[in-house]
Amino acid sequence: KDQKEDLGQEVSKKRPREAANYFVAIPVKNDQILDRIEDVQELIFTKEPLLLKTFLPVQTMHITLIVAHLGTEDDIKKAVLALKQSKIKVEALLQGKDFHMRFHGIGQFNDQVLYVNMLEEDKKMLIKITEAVEECFIEMNLDISGSKDFIPHLTFLKFSKAPSLKRRGFRKICSDLYKEFEDSYFGTEVFSQIDLCAMKKKKQESGYYYCECSIHVSSTGMEKNEEQ
Repeated sequence: KDQKEDLGQEVSKKRPREAANYFVAIPVKNDQILDRIEDVQELIFTKEPLLLKTFLPVQTMHITLIVAHLGTEDDIKKAVLALKQSKIKVEALLQGKDFHMRFHGIGQFNDQVLYVNMLEEDKKMLIKITEAVEECFIEMNLDISGSKDFIPHLTFLKFSKAPSLKRRGFRKICSDLYKEFEDSYFGTEVFSQIDLCAMKKKKQESGYYYCECSIHVSSTGMEKNEEQ
């Protein structure tokens, strides 16, 4: 099995990297968190209205675990299977306990992306969950080479959404725009679901991404699985 995994990794490394068109994500739906994000966006807007186009709608809030290039229907089917197979591994990590993702403070990448940060110990758990999902995708020999080193974050503003800003001389997002919330508590999301989302397909009526598949994970999942 180990040899197969190594081979799978080698194959995916040798492939020319194609643009990712799918991602695996944990949706964030807690109203307290979403309201708080809207408060930050409103504050930034009052200080700098031109940044309106950089805001991500709160209906799409999620934590991306991995991105994938799924070139064929067969790839999509394999990815659905990989996600379903990851459920057992993820539930084993939970060890029968609810995983509370606690969001606190604001972080940034290169002053181009703003995100809500998480507590360090929760990040560690998310990294383990991501690794479990990654393993299942690699076993299926799927192309996840576009996935960067995983840093758990909840993005709510992206400079790249408004390319015209650079032409107007905007180069970065100044921390003064959000300093009032820089160390705020945003809320807690109980982890319960992982989605396989399409980047390019039409979004759902709710505003959230089109999902090929969602798995529902529960802290008591292990017991339920045994009963079946």
